[in-house]
This record gives sequence, structure tokens and C-alpha cells, in this order.
Amino acid sequence: MSTVKPTVILFGFPNYPNAPSGACYCQKVEAFLRFTSTPYELCATSPGKAPRGKLPYAEIYHPTSTDPTPDIVPDSHFIIRHLISQGISDDPDLSAGLTAVQKAESRAWQAYIEEVMYPTVVYERWCIDKNYVTLVSEAFGKIPSLLRPVIAWFIRRNIRSGLWGKGIGRHSVAEVETLQKEAVEALEARLEGRVYFHGDEKPSGIDLILVAFLQSSLVTEWDPHWIGLFLKSPNLVAFAKRLSKSLFPEYEVMLGKLEDAEARLGTK
Repeated sequence: MSTVKPTVILFGFPNYPNAPSGACYCQKVEAFLRFTSTPYELCATSPGKAPRGKLPYAEIYHPTSTDPTPDIVPDSHFIIRHLISQGISDDPDLSAGLTAVQKAESRAWQAYIEEVMYPTVVYERWCIDKNYVTLVSEAFGKIPSLLRPVIAWFIRRNIRSGLWGKGIGRHSVAEVETLQKEAVEALEARLEGRVYFHGDEKPSGIDLILVAFLQSSLVTEWDPHWIGLFLKSPNLVAFAKRLSKSLFPEYEVMLGKLEDAEARLGTK
């Protein structure tokens, strides 16, 4: 058996077989690793074991270094930046030939996706009781039944507190659904007539971020309103299918959902 370690060990939440992570930020890093052909291995763990109490984090090995000690890097954004800055992974923005203005646009879209759109999905999962029940049933199924409600309640309390601090937790359900609708409309308009965010030639970093967040939505039924909006958006469905087939052809169930959506939309 080979003792050569992969360049990256990505620590995140457990995944279903041949399916994306239900945690958007974990999926974001894996999409980057796939796209840049960076050798990696997934390792399931819990947030309590992570350096900053959240996932993902990564152990990054330097293939040409004689020092076997890995760099330990938390946070999806800084994992990706570290891999690029150390010359371990190619920069998708550089490969796509983005201008300084296009890079600035990408950063603005990233902030919108991660700081506005994504919190509405988290809200839908954790703050709406019927969705929370589904989440606990699916995501906490392996935890002993006596401990399950206690652990789930504790995590829910922390997440709701975080959402309240961000401001999104102070909104009504109707207001959150409005924000989701605005996000889908904005992304649908941006992708109109385009293969990727910045044209038709090559995907860049923002494409990998968006597809990862869309993929994570299709793992479960925890956020039905968001999924319904997403799957009624022809450009988002086509975009997600295009990149998913290229990067993650093993996601057969998820790709089937996208193909079914195309059939309903008449765009297949």
C-alpha cells in the first residue's frame, strides 16, 4: 500500500455516498479541488474538533517539502487562497483570464451568495419548525435517540443566535422568501446568454462557488422553498448541470433531479 499522502486532507461533515456535502462551504472547497486537479482526501469530523470550531478545515502537505508537517488552514476562503498562494493549485481566475474589474465583480457576487443568499437557506433549515424536524431526522439519525434532541437543540440555538446577530434571523419567513426570490432572479439574469459568470470560455472561481452552493441545496429536503425556486430557474438549472457533470459525474441522483427539472421546464 502506498504511503504517499494526498496534497490536501479536507475535513468536513459526513457526506452521503456519491452526493455533494450538505454543508455549502465544504462543497465549495471540494469543487475547487476537483477543478484544479489538486489531489485530496475527504475526512469526516465534527466542528468541535476543528481549529476554530467550524468546518471545513484542511491539512495541506507540500509535495516538494522534506517537512512532513502539514499546514492546518481553517475557513474555505483561506484554504483556497493558501493553495493558490503556495503554488499548489492553479488560480481559476488567472486561468480564465479575468481582468481586475471582473475579479472585483466576482468578489461582490461571492459576498452576495455567501452573506445574503446562503443565510436564507440556513434560516429555512433551522428556523422553520417543519424543516428543522426533517433536518434532525436525516442529519442526526446516527446519534442515540436520547441524545439526539439535546444535541440538535443546542446546535439550533447557536445557529439561530448567529442568524439573529447577522440580522437575517430577525426577518419573517415571508421576508426571507423574498430575499431568496431576489437572489434567484439576480442569478438568472446574470447567467442569461452566458455559459459561465464571465462569458463562455472558462469557468472561474465564482462559478465554482455558485455551483457548490447549488449542489448542496439538492442533498436533502431541508430547504424546500429555496429548492423550488432554484429548480424553476432555467439558467441556474442548466448552469448547475453543466458544471456538475464536468466535475462530479458520480452525483447521479443529484444530476437526475436537475434533468427532471429541465424536462419540466422544457429546456432539456
